[in-house]
Amino acid sequence: MLLAFGRSTLGTLPGHLGRRRGFTVTLAFSPGTPAVRVRLPAPPSQVRQDYHPECEAALNSHAALELHASFQCLAVAFYLDRDDVGLKHFSRFFLLHSHEHSKRAESLMSLQNRRGGRISFHNIRKPETQEWESGLKAMQDALNVEEHINQSLLDLHQLATEKHDPHLCHFLETGYLDQQVEFIKELAGHVSILRKTGSAEDGLAEYLFDKLTLGDGDKKD
Repeated sequence: MLLAFGRSTLGTLPGHLGRRRGFTVTLAFSPGTPAVRVRLPAPPSQVRQDYHPECEAALNSHAALELHASFQCLAVAFYLDRDDVGLKHFSRFFLLHSHEHSKRAESLMSLQNRRGGRISFHNIRKPETQEWESGLKAMQDALNVEEHINQSLLDLHQLATEKHDPHLCHFLETGYLDQQVEFIKELAGHVSILRKTGSAEDGLAEYLFDKLTLGDGDKKD
């Protein structure tokens, strides 16, 4: 029996090959017989312990949500950086948070590997709009996304609690839950100030918020 990957014939099928991870091989029993493609099963993880499949699936779903938030912030950042919008500190604010959400998604995927789970990439939803009427509207949309993310984190933590997964609970408590609440508070504060100053109707108020509030934060960084 011959084993072929693509067009290359590699020789007799070794006895241990069935334990290799995720192989698709082509088998030919003789030169005159049709080749048969066989998908060899992946073995179970050697590090997986007390990791419930529902937690594994929920973690993948939340990673996709973090990537959606990163995509949303990235779209806002580059819209606000346009020459006809000119809110460079708003833009920098959203760009930094886009990077933060991307890092959080990567951290979740790293945890998935450490726990012996399998990463499953979902479709990432694009932003519902690609233009925003004002900095206030961009902040309001971001606040809605962050509240959705917070609810997803709470649901994931509740699931981990129900499935008796203290490691996942600790991971979320130390690196996600408090950070998410702080960011929601920051966004809500910005939305309140922008509403009070009437920035949606007053370009000068929006400009001053961009320069003095968000710009001052950039200097401190």
